Amino acid sequence: MKAKFLILSVFLSASSVLAQSSSEMPAADSFDLVGLSPEDQTPLGKFTTAAEVGPILEMTKANWLAVREYDGQDLVYFSHILSWRCGLIAAKFSINGEPLQVLQMPECHMKFQQPNVLIDDEPLLAFRRYELGSVQSVRMDILLDDLTVKSVTIDRSDMLIP
Repeated sequence: MKAKFLILSVFLSASSVLAQSSSEMPAADSFDLVGLSPEDQTPLGKFTTAAEVGPILEMTKANWLAVREYDGQDLVYFSHILSWRCGLIAAKFSINGEPLQVLQMPECHMKFQQPNVLIDDEPLLAFRRYELGSVQSVRMDILLDDLTVKSVTIDRSDMLIP
C-alpha cells in the first residue's frame, strides 16, 4: 500500500511541476469577488467543496486542459475541470492570450452518489472547436468555493493528446 501511495505521490508531484513550469499568469483580476462569501468547507465525501477538490486540482494542473487534432480542427478539452466542478464557483479560459471567456459548467447533481457526473447533453460542454493548429496555449483560471483562485497556462506541446 505504501508503494502505491509513493508512486501516486511522485506522479502527482511531477504533474504539478510540469504545470508550474508553464507560463503561469496571475489570476487575481479574473473574478469579481464582491458580494461573495466562502462556502461551508465541511467535507461530505462526495468531492463537492474546495477543501476536497482544491488539493486534487492543484496536484493535477498539468491535466486541466488538453488539445486534440481531430477532423481538421483543434479540440480544446476541459473535461478535467468539469469532472471536479463541484467545489468551484466559476472557471474562465483564454486561448493564445485572448481575453478570458467564461467556461459554462453544469450544476452539481447532488441527488446522485457522484455529483460530478455529466449527464444528458452535458458532455458536449467538455470541449471547444478551433482552427487546426491555431491553439498554441490555453490559460485556465478557476474560482473555488472557498474564494481561492488558481491559474495555469499550458503550451500546446504540453497538452497535445492523440
